[in-house]
Order: sequence, then structure tokens, then C-alpha cells
Amino acid sequence: MKLTLQLLTPLLLAPLAALHAAEPPATFCNPLPIPNYPVGFYARNVTNGEPDARESWILGHREQFRELADPVVLWHDGKWYLYPSGDMGWVSADQGATWQHHPLNVREIGYPPAVVRHRDRFLLGNNSATLFFSASPLGPFEKIGDLKLKPSGEVPPLMGKMLFSDDDGRLYLYFGVSEKAGIWGVELDATDPTKPLTPPVRLIAFNPQERPWEAHGEWNQNSNKGWLESAWMLKRQGRYYLTYSAAGTQYRTYAMGCSVASSPLGPFTPQKHNPILRTTDGLVAGTASGSIVAGPENQLWAFYTIRAGVVHSFERRIGMDRAAIDANGELVVHGATSLPQWLPGKTPPGAKSADTGWLPVNGLVHTLGSTSAPNLPGRLAVDNEMRTWWQPAEGDMQPTLTSTFGAPASIHAVRLIWRDVGLDTKHDVKPGPFRYRVELETAKDKWTTILDRSESTEDLLIDYCECKPTTGTRARLVILGSPKGITPGVAEFTVFGKTVVTK
Repeated sequence: MKLTLQLLTPLLLAPLAALHAAEPPATFCNPLPIPNYPVGFYARNVTNGEPDARESWILGHREQFRELADPVVLWHDGKWYLYPSGDMGWVSADQGATWQHHPLNVREIGYPPAVVRHRDRFLLGNNSATLFFSASPLGPFEKIGDLKLKPSGEVPPLMGKMLFSDDDGRLYLYFGVSEKAGIWGVELDATDPTKPLTPPVRLIAFNPQERPWEAHGEWNQNSNKGWLESAWMLKRQGRYYLTYSAAGTQYRTYAMGCSVASSPLGPFTPQKHNPILRTTDGLVAGTASGSIVAGPENQLWAFYTIRAGVVHSFERRIGMDRAAIDANGELVVHGATSLPQWLPGKTPPGAKSADTGWLPVNGLVHTLGSTSAPNLPGRLAVDNEMRTWWQPAEGDMQPTLTSTFGAPASIHAVRLIWRDVGLDTKHDVKPGPFRYRVELETAKDKWTTILDRSESTEDLLIDYCECKPTTGTRARLVILGSPKGITPGVAEFTVFGKTVVTK
């Protein structure tokens, strides 16, 4: 049924009240609200309708996409420093609730970067052989030189590198992204990291017979080759935990495994509990390829890639969740989550877990003041899936999505996941801020603004904000503006809270 275009009158517009919680953020939510997502590597020279023989595209036409993935993270001086594939870097001073972009002088260096604090400086490696150093985690970085290590025989190219600085000051390199299966390791000269001190050794081999979760869609029983990648080393209580990813970032089955040893170069034995992170359903899926590090309060955290994959198989996002060493000495990840979680030190007394208990309370969505495209109904904005979205019809001046709750609910936070439909930087259609309000019906036909982004200047492809707890029966998203040439697609409009129980 065609809906009639209706513009909201000033009488319906909510008052611009105090909208954000006065206190610093107490929660985070995946995917992380990282600003300034860059255009994906494989889309930077591709515009709508132009051919690209390297990759298949999922939409009926070729379109640019945005991407961050393979997060390498450091906890330093009370802040998170994030170095993902796609661009670098970002900093969070509030334990991961919000992030700020701090572009480095060395930025996009391939899949994935390698960053480590080694002795009195920070080392950075790219996806070939070049190494850089800096006295600061944000640079400027200067070139050291190229690794004097060449692929030969079974030794694969120096892709998917990870640098690990041990407690004794020795330095190690882990690598491997190729059909020559496996994760490899080598010790480097601690003072001149371009020089290997030992021959490279294969530490983990592709073994789908014993670990079927490693196999991807292109593997078969007659092949002895497999795609292991994204090595990461964690040392905890004298044990070395070498994590890796398998099954392909383009699949929901992408997963992270772990093997353990008593020395940096093994021998390594697979954990009994494997994979340590594998999520195949829901909003946050295809979770692997990242880093596990000790952060605030010495708590372990896993940062990982999340599959989006609408336009391209490398269209990805980033998440984080708690990890731990269990009673058996094995590395486990408590995730992946897509609901709000308490930040360290913010969990209320008596709470049994870091989960806030805030659930999505909005379900059925209808359009008010909008003519929806016939194949993109409003329900696609609340289906817990990043690969579907709602977008307004052409010419809709102030599109609005209204969502009805099953019962009155106390609202604590809102998450918006956008799609910038029509992105085409080669023709000056660039990313930018989405401007909007989220309003709550607190009494019949009385709407109160709980989140105001009407003057936003931030490019947030994913936006998550807490709000002052407010009780209502319906929520609506009023879209006020988007970047020039961009059609605002709403992949997810989620209102988090608790149903109010009345006696």
C-alpha cells in the first residue's frame, strides 16, 4: 500500500530538552560507534556502475562501501589506541564507550597492521615488509627499513603480521595469510627488528579434519590447503596464547581459535575449548580477526571484526567484549554481544554480569511523514540484521520511523546503524553526519526528545548513546539531514530499555 507523504508540523516537534545523561558513559554497545569510517580499500577507485574484476559485488549495481576491520589495540596510559585495517588510528579515553579519530602520518597499510610497544618505542608494520617506529602511539612514525625475511619453500609471504614484545625484551613476529596453510613465527633482533634471529617455523597448521570450524566454503576433502590468518599473541601467567582466525571473513562462520605453549615459538597445542569466538547468528556475526589485550583493571578484552557484507565481502565493522583465562587455564571470550554492556567499574552492586539487562523494546515500525520504497518496508530497520535496511522514498523531506512497544518501557539508550546509500566519492558524494532526533511518546500524543543529533557534525555510521531514563510507549526516529547526495538508510533503529511492570 502506498503511504501518503505528510510533513510533521511544528506542533508535533518535541521540545529540545537536556538529552544526554549528565554522567560519563557507563555502557558500550556493539558494533562500536567509531567515527569517520573510511571508504573500503576495494571501493576507493570504484564508483557506481564501473567494473571491478577483483571482487564480486552483492547489490545489483556496484557501489562504494565503508570498512574497518582486523583491530589491533593497545592499552596505554589509561586509553585505548585502535589501529584497524582501513585507516589509523582512533583513541578512546572512556574505556571504549566513545572514540576519536587521530589520523597518523602512516595510515592505510594493508590487511592488517601490526603495532606493538617495544622497550621505549612503538613499532608499526605494514602488510609487506616495511617497519616504522615512533616514541608515541600516535606518531609521527619514521621508517626503520624492510624485514630481511623472504618467502621461500613453505614459508608464506609476510602478510597478516603481528609483533610481540616479551617481558624479557625479546621481539617476535607472527604471520601467515596464504594457501600455504598455517601461522608462522620467528624471533627478530630486539634492537634492529628488520633482522631475523631464527629461521621461521610453522606454529599452527590448517587441520579441518580435527578442527572442522577452520574450513571455509571453498575447501574440500581433496585439498590440504586452508586459509589461517590474523595471528595474535597474548602472554598470561607465563603461558603463551596464540590466537588466529579461520573460515573466511566473508562468512558468518568466521571464527577465532587458540593454541597454547610455554615459550613464544612453541610447540603449540590447541586448546580443548575451540574456537574461542564464533558467532553465526544475529546482528553481530562473523566475529574473528582481532586482538586480545589486558586493559582497565587488568581485565582481558577481545577486539574483533564483524561481518556486514552488503555491498562487498570486505564490508566490515568492529566490536569488543570481555575475555578471561578460565579455571582450566584456557582463553575464553565472553561474547560476542549486541546489547549494552557495563564498562569496567560501572557495573551496579549486586549485578550478576556485565550485561545491563536493557533489551530492545521497539519492534513493529511504520512510517509517518514518509513514503517508503515498496521493497524496503520499515520493519527492515528493526530486524536485528545489518544486511537489510529501510530508506525513505525519493523526495521525502522529513522521513520518520515510528516504533510501537509491546508495553510501556523505561528507555535507557538508543543505537542507530546507518547505510549511506549512493556513496560515490569519485563524484563528490562523500560520507558525513546524519542529523536526526529520537523522540519518545511519554503520554498520548506527547513526544519528548531523548536523543538530539539535529546539529551533529560527527560522521557516525554507527551511533550509540545513553539517555536519561524515560518511560514511554512509542519511539520515533525523525531524520533531519544527511550528507549531500546520500540517501539515509536505516539498518537498525534500536531503543534499549526495560518493560515497566504494572500491578
